[in-house]
Amino acid sequence: LGASFVAGFKGVKGVSKGLVKKAVATHDTVDLAACLREMGHRDDTPPTLRGRKMDDCSPYTRAREMRESGVPLFLVAGWLDGSARASINAFCHAAAVGGSRLLIGPWTHGGVQNACLGPGQRSDFSSFHKVVKVGRSKLVAEVIRFFLDLASDSPCSPERQDKAITYFTMNAPRAIPSWRTAGSWPPEGLEDRTLYFGFGDGEPEGGLSQSPPRRASELEVQAGQEGDPLKINSRYHTMIFVGDLLNYKRLTRCGHPFVDSRPLDCHLEVTGTPYVDLWIVSSHPETDIIVYLQDYDPTTGSANYVSEGVFRARHRKLYPASSGEGHYKSSIPPDIPFFHTFDKADAELLEPGKPARMVFEIMPTSYCFQRGSCIRVAFSGSDERHYLHNTEESTRIKVLCGPEHKSSIHLPARALQ
Repeated sequence: LGASFVAGFKGVKGVSKGLVKKAVATHDTVDLAACLREMGHRDDTPPTLRGRKMDDCSPYTRAREMRESGVPLFLVAGWLDGSARASINAFCHAAAVGGSRLLIGPWTHGGVQNACLGPGQRSDFSSFHKVVKVGRSKLVAEVIRFFLDLASDSPCSPERQDKAITYFTMNAPRAIPSWRTAGSWPPEGLEDRTLYFGFGDGEPEGGLSQSPPRRASELEVQAGQEGDPLKINSRYHTMIFVGDLLNYKRLTRCGHPFVDSRPLDCHLEVTGTPYVDLWIVSSHPETDIIVYLQDYDPTTGSANYVSEGVFRARHRKLYPASSGEGHYKSSIPPDIPFFHTFDKADAELLEPGKPARMVFEIMPTSYCFQRGSCIRVAFSGSDERHYLHNTEESTRIKVLCGPEHKSSIHLPARALQ
């Protein structure tokens, strides 16, 4: 079974390569990259899709039918892949209640690499990638357990449902297990830890704090100022170039402005979907902003990538998660209290110079900030290497904070002993 995951399943007997080519030629294949370049809103009908919307070919619009089918799903994701958010949503909104499983590991795309993000750690190729030679891996073991459970007399027993989710917490101390289990998402015991931004030079106004700032301050971010000439083996790079090991060490050399918390007095696990609540002012009506969540070690001066979130300001119209219906509901992470439609009718450009509120997600993760480290949030107005931007290079963005503009980050967290 393990070899089949890597080498592929054996082809159908009697089917020639010529027949396969003929079959492929009859497919109405869409150039997805071209399609995405033609879209600015969720409900656009790009020429590449010939009058159809992305929703017409997206499985999340069929979440109710999938759930009602009663077919158990085995969902696999990696924290450093784009699959974690979608897999969590599928488990919560589309998977059958009994028998379904969710596995999230410290992996890049395809489970090829173990993403070792902590201080002093280096990524390496996973045992799943080496399974043909090694013959063992966490993923293969979980797949086998999934089918054995379904074949048992009680595949939906409470004991099994309490362990329906298996996830990996990156950078956990040795005394704390990295692999965890849970019966639902988000896992129990997490709470919303809100940290407010303060951009003053002195304490307590500067940095990330649990108390709202008492005076106004701002942090300036310029779109295009980083230019990102440095090659970074990012989560996106390793999706295509699977032989290049994940490496974010050069990210700190891009000159992103940032803000730090005080050193932590305990280990802090962040598991789930963080989000930011920002007030910004921009010099241009079309503005993008990127937020990087990082782990900063004040002893060594090194900062390590944890996750990131990117958002286009025109889509900032906010709705409470409780009002989401249909396919909107199935696209909302279960640990986020809001959603955006990304529809054309809700789009609104910024008014240059006027403060605007933007609330958006950071990609889900499970990471342990160890005692003595600092939580760092860095900002950028562009990342040309990974995103398509409509903004001008000279655009000036200011992140605001103060009594009237309480910019903050929300972390689903719990203290660990």
